[in-house]
Amino acid sequence: MSGDEVIVFATSAVLAVVMWGAWYIGPRRIRRLGRPAAGRSVLDLAPLVSLGVLLVVLKTVSANDVRDDLRYLLLYFFLGAMWVGVAVRSLPFIGLSTRDDVVERGNSSAARAIAGAILALTLCFAGGNIGNGPGWWVVVFSAGLATAALLLSWLVLEGVAGVADVVTIDRDDAAGMRLGGWLIACGLIAGVAAAGDWESAEDTVRTFVRVAWPLLPFVAVAALLERQWRPTPERPSLSVTAYGAIPALLYIGVAALYVFQSWPEA
Repeated sequence: MSGDEVIVFATSAVLAVVMWGAWYIGPRRIRRLGRPAAGRSVLDLAPLVSLGVLLVVLKTVSANDVRDDLRYLLLYFFLGAMWVGVAVRSLPFIGLSTRDDVVERGNSSAARAIAGAILALTLCFAGGNIGNGPGWWVVVFSAGLATAALLLSWLVLEGVAGVADVVTIDRDDAAGMRLGGWLIACGLIAGVAAAGDWESAEDTVRTFVRVAWPLLPFVAVAALLERQWRPTPERPSLSVTAYGAIPALLYIGVAALYVFQSWPEA
């Protein structure tokens, strides 16, 4: 490992352990005060599943010198764990707070949405690791494109449809599940758009734009559905299965089909 890789390794490992340690330890202190814990189990599981997905990607489709070298495997594993940990802490700016909505208020709808966001962010980083490149900064550049596209898409959806209020104030479980599924689907698309062997920054951006275009119709469709399915006094809640699980699975299924078809392009 070069000097800069050692620094990135050490910094990522320390920050990842600190951030995810706080993720698991912090809420337990609040529980002892008798606060509700609904949805917390979902958020306990989400990082473990996400990091497992990242490890599988690194071990199977990352650069040749990463998958066969434990040092580099751990470098990008910890870098990914830190990446997602930092990104998750930006979610309150989009309207979702792990501490306020889940830990303190026991909002299971918000837990589902945040869990989807964790996996989506992991998919963005994982996509940046797919293919060969000259160094860690290539992964950061590619994963940065994917993460920015995911968060921008979410911000546009939030600006048009105000999903966060439905999840956090109305506590609509179907909306939380839909949002979680939609985020995972967008993470799949953004992740595969960031994948591929490195040629140049310009080529990476061009490829990303060419492959990531379905994010636009995904935002449009989600905005339409979220506005249509908002709770009303006459219809305060909708079926979690019909209006939550099924749309979420459809989002993910369509995105997975697109990723399968687009993989050679990326």
